[in-house]
Amino acid sequence: MARPLDCIAASLPGLGGRSAIPSTRCLLTPFVRTDMKRTSLAAALLSCAWPAAQAVEPDEVAACARVTDEAARLACYDRIAFRLADQLSDQPDSPLAVQLQAEPPAEPPSASFADPAHDAARTTSALQARWELTADTDRGTFGLRPHRQNYVIYKVTDRPNNRPFQPLIARTSTPDLELDSNEVKFQFSFKTKLLSNVFATGSNIWLGYTQQSNWQVFNGDISRPFRETNYEPEVMWVGPLNGSLGGLKLRYASFGYVHQSNGRSEPLSRSWDRVFAEVGAEYGDLALWFRPWWRIPESREKDDNRDIEDYVGRGELVGVYRHGRHLYSLKLRSTFRNSRGSVHADWSFPLAGHLRGYVRLFSGYGESLIDYNWRQTSVGLGVILTDRL
Repeated sequence: MARPLDCIAASLPGLGGRSAIPSTRCLLTPFVRTDMKRTSLAAALLSCAWPAAQAVEPDEVAACARVTDEAARLACYDRIAFRLADQLSDQPDSPLAVQLQAEPPAEPPSASFADPAHDAARTTSALQARWELTADTDRGTFGLRPHRQNYVIYKVTDRPNNRPFQPLIARTSTPDLELDSNEVKFQFSFKTKLLSNVFATGSNIWLGYTQQSNWQVFNGDISRPFRETNYEPEVMWVGPLNGSLGGLKLRYASFGYVHQSNGRSEPLSRSWDRVFAEVGAEYGDLALWFRPWWRIPESREKDDNRDIEDYVGRGELVGVYRHGRHLYSLKLRSTFRNSRGSVHADWSFPLAGHLRGYVRLFSGYGESLIDYNWRQTSVGLGVILTDRL
């Protein structure tokens, strides 16, 4: 690739260039973008002042063009430019001096947010940006991205689950736990793209991980334990959709596998494995996705929660609505067979920078795995770093 300043030298008479001298604006444009003001001045003066400044010999400029070191070459051009500038200062009414004064320096390009998906979300679908389904949202493989919500809240429940080992152990064999109704709950969740543009279809394969903990930090009587922690790895294929359904614009379809467990031994062990399908769509500022799942069966001897689908559900519908900088979301889980399931409502709002306030309401079954068959209503207040969108 030719060096820009060398192109200037090539355009001067006597150096094998064109007889016509390029305009000052044409020559200045590539240089102001690099914020090299002295180089810009040199470019303009060398090209446009040539007829009025014959004191500079063509061999001088050619010698500068042959310098291989960037800094030394710029210094060489600077020496010529400053000499021409002195000559122009003695001729303020010359056409070149008037032209240079009339052309203000171009503004440097504005800085862009470092996250391409964040930039793309301004002009493309939020769901497409979330799953990097377009060329302008693709951020490559193996980088960490937020997956689900990342938050910390103070939570109060109306019914602490003091007998989480039921129905596996008879009520008389173990004393009730002495749990507080208030605790701290936090979740962190991330994903990484394993494969991009699979089979040239625009689809991606992702690996996700979510961990959620419930901490009885205020309960000094039982040594402030972590009451329950759930671990949830998943792998999923996500492909773009371009159709519509009524007023909904279909954005993606997904298939995957998810494992969830609490990593505990009997009688408090809880786990299940599922395969799922998911489809996402948008209607203006409203995003929706629906995920039904099928539980992979376990043997009766190894199954710690064989009726979990009859409480937690067999699928979920999530809706997210953005109003300005406020985000409202609702997640509904259903068994499709009875009235159990859950309702989960959220509101997040700006506080400072990327930190947002967070209000969370849950009512139903399965707020955590240990509570899969325990109905309760809880309210939480805290902060959130990344939301659903």
